[in-house]
Amino acid sequence: AILVVSLSITTQICNISFETKDIYIQMALIMKLDEFNLQILDCLKENARISFAQIGKIVGLTAPAVAQRVQSLEKSGVIEGFTIKINEDHFGVDIRAIITLKYGMGKRAAFMLKVKEFSEVRSCYMVTGDDCVVMMVYLRNNQHLVDFLDRISEYGISKTSIILEDLVK
Repeated sequence: AILVVSLSITTQICNISFETKDIYIQMALIMKLDEFNLQILDCLKENARISFAQIGKIVGLTAPAVAQRVQSLEKSGVIEGFTIKINEDHFGVDIRAIITLKYGMGKRAAFMLKVKEFSEVRSCYMVTGDDCVVMMVYLRNNQHLVDFLDRISEYGISKTSIILEDLVK
């Protein structure tokens, strides 16, 4: 009975437009995120250098099965890449801040080009609400913060919140 249902669904998918097929394919990819895949992703988020054998012991699969699932997650775009976390304290970063910016009239395009050049900016998001942009910045000291605020002042009005402690890492 299950095979018949599967064939029926496949037949239905083949009779629909390409756009709708894409949605079904995306849904199938989402559905592949079973409990094993979610556990594998949790392991990789915690430590991207963990071996497939170690992940297998944690989730109850063999190393080749984990490798196949990771490769499938990469091909489907769920995993976009692997990265490292850098402890910025070793580079003289004493201040981490969230800075919001409300663009001045006609300053959006110029800011969007320039923000990529600011080495202090670790992430930048266009947002809804009263502000236009939210930035995470890393700075050496108070003077560096003042200098950075001076540099972005030509693009609009900013508000700064200094991060005191990471509550979730």
